[in-house]
Amino acid sequence: MLKLIDGIVELYKKVASSVPPDVEKAIAAACEAELPDSPGRGALSALADKIKTARTAKKPVCCDAGLPVFWIKIPRGLSQKEIGEIVIAGTMAAAKKIDFHAEGVLQSIMASQAEGYPIINFEEWEGASLVIDLLLNGTDCENAGTLFSCPPDGLTDSGVIAPRGYEVIAECIEQTLSGADNMLCFPLIVGVSAASAREQAVSLSKRQLMRKLNDVNPQRRVNEFESQTMMSINNAKRSHGLATTMLGIKMALAPIHPASFFVDVSISCWALRRGRLIWS
Repeated sequence: MLKLIDGIVELYKKVASSVPPDVEKAIAAACEAELPDSPGRGALSALADKIKTARTAKKPVCCDAGLPVFWIKIPRGLSQKEIGEIVIAGTMAAAKKIDFHAEGVLQSIMASQAEGYPIINFEEWEGASLVIDLLLNGTDCENAGTLFSCPPDGLTDSGVIAPRGYEVIAECIEQTLSGADNMLCFPLIVGVSAASAREQAVSLSKRQLMRKLNDVNPQRRVNEFESQTMMSINNAKRSHGLATTMLGIKMALAPIHPASFFVDVSISCWALRRGRLIWS
């Protein structure tokens, strides 16, 4: 298991210095959608160059170290405590080896040995391999995310989200984006969830940022909502000099109690840093 620490460090390096292929492809498509010689095309071309340079030089694509969140599928028989300790040790090692501008912040947090950092979510599964997903979400993005407590009347019908419920979710996304206008680097990716418990809503929306932008939600109504809401936001042409301000919206729904309706909106800027390590 000692070599797993090195694997965690390499995962951090990969995630910090690269944007996933689906996000890079979406940025390229957004660039092509801009008018030639326009400020928007120039800005997105600069992002594309920055992504390629960071990957080649193995340098952070964003100077913000981000907040590390892990989702780990663990085979039966392995110790969650032991794996958790290895992930913490790997995080401490990575904080010293990755050239973040804020590396001193990471190192001081790790040196304090405070519980709950990094954030680790475990799930036992039947597979033989350890599957480790890592998200480095920027602190500005974390600050821009919002949890909404919505009046439940008329939002659900027998535990199923009613049309008015989807309208409210879209309003929550729009309100969050309006508050983030001057905080973040556009274009953005949004993870959103609806649930009846605060902690469930927050966890689900953050998890959506791990989905590929070109995937298809198996719930037809939710898939339509994702596509239609993104199209509506992009058609609104926000004041960032870009025709495409939204690269993706991904949503998850939990069972809804008729008396409790929470919506959480998680945000990532264009530098959506996520990756996976499979350890056999």
